[in-house]
Amino acid sequence: MSVNEREGRAFILSLTAGILILANATAVAVVATWSPETFPTLPGSSGNEVSTLYSVAVVGLTCGALVVLGAMLLRSSPAHKRAWGVMIAVLSVPSVVTGGGFIIGFILGIAGGVFALSRKPRPDR
Repeated sequence: MSVNEREGRAFILSLTAGILILANATAVAVVATWSPETFPTLPGSSGNEVSTLYSVAVVGLTCGALVVLGAMLLRSSPAHKRAWGVMIAVLSVPSVVTGGGFIIGFILGIAGGVFALSRKPRPDR
């Protein structure tokens, strides 16, 4: 696999993960607004309080936005690929609180971060 293929794969996986995490968190916020009783009761609570569901949605939206930012920075500033790869992989983990981008976003985020960390540096031209 060439360097360009690795760069492209890390970017696409990370960007897709961020978009899925954002979509999942948005869905949580919409359902919390319109029909909070459809959620199973959250562990450690007596019921589904809307403020708790909104807090969960904020975690997902923040993680998703930062994963998308990490993907964009990976594309625009490949010299810092290790920092962006760690950022993407680490921020994919807390997204599990909201459903992890329908679970596949979590998996793609970890994979994109690992690809960013494992790719070889570009040869100087």
